Amino acid sequence: MSVRLELDPVPERGVGWLELRSQDGAATRLLPSARPAVRVGQLTPTAVSPAERELSDQALWLIELQLTNAGQVAEDILRQRCSAALARTAEIQRSAKLDPASQLPDQLTQLCAVLTEHRPADRLPAGWSGMLDAARRADGPRHHLDIGAALPPIDGVAVQLDSLISWPDSWRLYLHAMPGWWSYCEDSHRKRSPVSVHAEDDLGGTYVSTFGGSTRHRDHEELALRFLPRLNPLARALKLTCRGATQEVAVDLGLLPAAAS
Repeated sequence: MSVRLELDPVPERGVGWLELRSQDGAATRLLPSARPAVRVGQLTPTAVSPAERELSDQALWLIELQLTNAGQVAEDILRQRCSAALARTAEIQRSAKLDPASQLPDQLTQLCAVLTEHRPADRLPAGWSGMLDAARRADGPRHHLDIGAALPPIDGVAVQLDSLISWPDSWRLYLHAMPGWWSYCEDSHRKRSPVSVHAEDDLGGTYVSTFGGSTRHRDHEELALRFLPRLNPLARALKLTCRGATQEVAVDLGLLPAAAS
C-alpha cells in the first residue's frame, strides 16, 4: 500500500527537518530532498506533426502494455491491440497526413512482430528496444529530487514540475497544472490530456509514462506520472519534454544522489 500525506501549512523552505512520531513514540526524521540542477528551455513549436505523434503514441501505448504487465499480457490481447494500431497506421497513410519518408509505419509493424511473434528487437529504434530489454530489471537508483520548476504555459496549460521519486522498478514525476491536466471531448464523456511528458536520459534511453492519479483543487490539479522502465542507474541527466498540440518546452534535469533519510 502506498500512502501520501499532505501537510498544512506547507513547511518553510529553510526548515532543516520534519519529524514523524507514531503512537508508541517511535520517531522518523525526514531531511530535505536533494535539489538538482534544472534548466528550463524556451517555448518552441511542437517538433513532430500530429500524424507522427499519433503513430509514436500508438507504439508507446503497446510498449506500455508490455512493460506494465512485465511480459505476462495475454498474446491474444497483444494481437488485438497490434491489429488496431496497424489498421490506424494504414488509415493515416491513406489520408496523406504523414510524411511519405517517415519510418514510423515500418517501425510499428516491426514492433508488433516483436511483441506477438517474439522476434528479435534489434531492428527497432534503440529507444524502443531499450525499454523492452529493461522490462524486468529492478536495479534503478533511489532518488528523491525537489525540482520546483515552473514552465511557460503550453497551449494554455501552466505546468510546474514538483519532484521526482525513483524506485528500483519505476519512477514517478509529481507535478501540478493550471487550470487542469484533463480536457473533455465534445461528447463530454471522453477526456484527454492536452499536454504529455516525454523522457530521455543522457545515455539515449527513453521511457513511457502512465497516469498515476490526481487530486483536483479549485484552481489547479496535482498529479503524478509513472514512468517505465526503471531509471537507468548509470544515467546522470534527464531531458523532459512537455508537449502540447502546438507548443513544447524541454527541461534538462541533473540526477543527484538523494538526501539521506
